Amino acid sequence: MKAGQIRRFSTWQVASHGVMVFCFTILALTGLPQKYPEHTWARGLILVFGGVERARWLHHVCGTIMAVQLVIHAVELLWLHLVRRYPATMLPRLKDIQDFFQQVRYNLGLAAEPPRMDRYTFAEKIEYLALVWGTVLMVVTGLVLLYPIRWAELLTGQGIIAAKTAHGGEALLAVLSIVTWHSYFVHLRHFNKSMFNGYLEEEVYAEEHPLELEKIRQGLQPKPQPASVGRVLVFLALVAFVVLGSLWLLWWMRWSPGLM
Repeated sequence: MKAGQIRRFSTWQVASHGVMVFCFTILALTGLPQKYPEHTWARGLILVFGGVERARWLHHVCGTIMAVQLVIHAVELLWLHLVRRYPATMLPRLKDIQDFFQQVRYNLGLAAEPPRMDRYTFAEKIEYLALVWGTVLMVVTGLVLLYPIRWAELLTGQGIIAAKTAHGGEALLAVLSIVTWHSYFVHLRHFNKSMFNGYLEEEVYAEEHPLELEKIRQGLQPKPQPASVGRVLVFLALVAFVVLGSLWLLWWMRWSPGLM
């Protein structure tokens, strides 16, 4: 712990966030011009990346990294919550609903105190779940658009068009969410550096996460449980299912009977 600062995120989490920020930025800069090719700014961006083929290549590479990162995150969650039995603090609870209405009342001057929140606020949980859902949607629809002929064996023509519409719409929604919601709460209201250096100022902790700060001061933070053989075996079975399922999907999409 640094003086006046509290460790909030691990080095692994900081690195994962950095990879996600980089890939998201490149995906937005190479994807939106393809969605709006008739605009001057879109043609200018395409030229910056060296042409549409280069932009598509970068888009596919960063999309693949995001897809791999999604799988790694799923494996990480299984390990932390299934094997080491950490509490799933990012899942919404009844208290988050109560905190939301308390925050609204406080903003309107109808309550004297803001809600006292734990490790993650209701806003952070909403943004996290939106990120996970949005990434899943973008990966699935992106694969459909990358291999449309193969997916046409399962989906109708309308399904391929729907995937294209969903992919572009979710991309625009994600970018707008980042430049408004995320930018305000994380960078403008208070510049939160914890996802860059892993530490958060103690006074900010006291304001935004007072319940967790109390647990930290009392030494009541969740501790990992011993990894039992049974849980490790279940974990390995689930990881094998996820990895082998992903590899099978890649094989299925790339293998086409018409090319044999």
